[in-house]
Amino acid sequence: MMRKLGLLIACGAAVLGTAAMAHDTATGFSSRGACEAASASMSNAEQDWLVETFPQLFDTAGEASSFLTKAWTCDLNASDGQFYITDHIEEILGSRWFDRRNH
Repeated sequence: MMRKLGLLIACGAAVLGTAAMAHDTATGFSSRGACEAASASMSNAEQDWLVETFPQLFDTAGEASSFLTKAWTCDLNASDGQFYITDHIEEILGSRWFDRRNH
């Protein structure tokens, strides 16, 4: 359990601090579809890096893609009516979904 917790912390720190895993969270999109398309494109560019960097956590690009889909969502900002990509990496790394997926 402690080893896994250490891996999660290391993964979270590396993901949060690495340019290769940087979704654009500053650009607003006029529709959820446009936001989700942009996020999917960014995730596609990042999934192989995630598998290569954390093979102990992600065996395939599909697993990495599933994680990235949950870790980056498109949310409406009520103040400007735009959709923004939102970072949920830490939440997903600590989730029951991630825990079950890695057993």
